[in-house]
Amino acid sequence: MKKTKLARTFIGLFLSIGFISCSSDDDEMSTIQPSTNLIEMEAEGGETVISFTSGQWDIAEVINQNGDVNIHGDIYSHDGEIIKKNSILSLKDQGKIEALWKNKGFIITRDIPSSLEIWLKENSTGEKFGFTVVLKSGEEVKEIKVIQKKSQGYQFDSMEFSLKKEDGDSLFVKKGTTFNFNFNVPESRKFTFSPYGGIDVHNQSNFVSSENDAFVWIENDSIMVEVPTDIYDNEIYFSGEQRLYSKYSSKKPHGFEEMETVSVPSGQSSFFTKQEWRRRQVSFKLSLTNNRTGEEKIIEGKWYEIAPTGEYSIEWQD
Repeated sequence: MKKTKLARTFIGLFLSIGFISCSSDDDEMSTIQPSTNLIEMEAEGGETVISFTSGQWDIAEVINQNGDVNIHGDIYSHDGEIIKKNSILSLKDQGKIEALWKNKGFIITRDIPSSLEIWLKENSTGEKFGFTVVLKSGEEVKEIKVIQKKSQGYQFDSMEFSLKKEDGDSLFVKKGTTFNFNFNVPESRKFTFSPYGGIDVHNQSNFVSSENDAFVWIENDSIMVEVPTDIYDNEIYFSGEQRLYSKYSSKKPHGFEEMETVSVPSGQSSFFTKQEWRRRQVSFKLSLTNNRTGEEKIIEGKWYEIAPTGEYSIEWQD
């Protein structure tokens, strides 16, 4: 009985050693040996370099972990020339592939055969983002999983305005309401009207930025910021007026309530107002604080305002 147990123990130990030996041999025989097969990155994005013991492999595809579908993007040669646009991502030899959206994305670069550089854009989707890079060498397949965490968001810090070379005020003339007297007026009479009456005659402004995430982080926070009320001698002046920081246009009454009275001649006549308007452009710098890291994030752009100046003229038509 003791001999039987001893024999079984010896056989089990032999098989275990054999299995370990085989596994080690498999690793040594593998053509694709990345330094890691899992990348976990924070929402802010960044860059990771993966090294390989051999460069005899290709990127067969890149799969979105949400839905298990191929990701489309652009493919570039080692010289930086585009090979394919909006194609299923794959790469033979050296070069670059990229898939960039407004609120997430990545660039995978292979400058040398035995290295991959994976760069992730900041993830502002509000959810986790993940994809799998599938590598292939002959019949051998290896996967590198990339997981980018959900952002913890930002807090509003401050808004600064400044004047750059292209900023300032400019004036233009806009045609206002036309008043027609198509009936025969028996004799001259007085007519009172609002020079700034009509449709869509407002003071309106909006914030614009070329940065894709300029309005993502605080779009639900209803942040009101103090905006310029005057520009004089290349200086910006404020008077406490506030507007909602948003990519959408903000409107308010123009504030000119005075009325104008003219003498309408007898017979048929017509006139319209010529309104003077101001177009204002000012640069802004928005400072946000990252909820996770406490680091500052800067977003730059322009604030535009279009508003009547209060000046106008009356043009009679023949």
